[in-house]
Amino acid sequence: MQVLQVTPRYLPNLGGVETFVARLSELLVEKGCPVTVYSLDLDMRVAKEQSVNGVHVRRFKPLVGDPLYLPPPSFIKAIKRDRADIIHIHNAHTLLPTFVALSKKRQKLILQPHYHKFGQTRIRNFLLSLYKHSLNDLVFTRTDFVIANSPYEEKIIHEDFPNCRNVILLREALSLTELQSMKWTPKQPTRILYVGTLRKYKNVGKLLEAFAYLVKTRRKLLKLVIVGDGPERKQLESRAAKIGIQDYVDWKRNLSRQKLLKEYSEAGVFVSLSNLESFSRVIHEAILIGIPTVVRNSGATANIVEKRLAEGVDSLNPRAIAGAILRATKRSPPQVGKNQSISLSWEEYSDKILEIYRKIINKH
Repeated sequence: MQVLQVTPRYLPNLGGVETFVARLSELLVEKGCPVTVYSLDLDMRVAKEQSVNGVHVRRFKPLVGDPLYLPPPSFIKAIKRDRADIIHIHNAHTLLPTFVALSKKRQKLILQPHYHKFGQTRIRNFLLSLYKHSLNDLVFTRTDFVIANSPYEEKIIHEDFPNCRNVILLREALSLTELQSMKWTPKQPTRILYVGTLRKYKNVGKLLEAFAYLVKTRRKLLKLVIVGDGPERKQLESRAAKIGIQDYVDWKRNLSRQKLLKEYSEAGVFVSLSNLESFSRVIHEAILIGIPTVVRNSGATANIVEKRLAEGVDSLNPRAIAGAILRATKRSPPQVGKNQSISLSWEEYSDKILEIYRKIINKH
């Protein structure tokens, strides 16, 4: 059984989907399942074709990049010629699923949408509203299985795509043993931690404003640690200086896994204010380590608040966010009980993916 994973970007590009696809592909190879990855993230400094940890990677230069990821003719030809038994495609917010669904020959198709219902900007949201018709009529009707990452994603897939069938709920995998063995040892002054890309929809600017409010109204010393990079970095750094908190903010990026885990372990509160997630890896990592966490009380993270695993915030008003952070500092560390499973281990997850692959092959 040969598998083709298709994703807009792949390592060395960093992001939630990129990390997920790389880890899954490498585990499948370890289990004896050959995997090739097609991506549209060609950086001229990176080889067009190479083997990365046993995974055969082919990179194509898109005709149009982020956010559409319009594939070139060479990509379409490669899909038609590929001898894979299964195509497993990621990210329904790009054009890739439509082109793959229309180009595939005998291969069976699995779609993992990583779908969060809305676009990151007004323009992208408008384009998505148009593109949903293509997804519903051309993609989901040609898809053998759809994998939802969370109960919220499963719900909105059914709401938005009536032609969708064979949806499987499979919570994303985490390194459970590694995370649960971490010792949470928060440092003083209290460190408020954000981890993720620096894009507008992540609402890091709102976190800066909330932190500024805390600095001005609380005598207790605080430190804000922002780990990540992205197109808004310079703007956010300027914003921090403008509101007078530059001396209280540490900006970090390109951290090794061990250094990132150290940041987690020393944080007093973890904050993520994004509402455009199907499953947030960093939020779940923080909760499993035991860090009091603040999230939006809506979308995919509303379920976490409902389970009392995080402090919820209902608006992006700086005072509301600051209040949630203060409440989180007084909370006991979140305890994930046996009846509150929020993720699978990578071993369990990869086994379940292989079960889905075999089911498709044996069905036809």
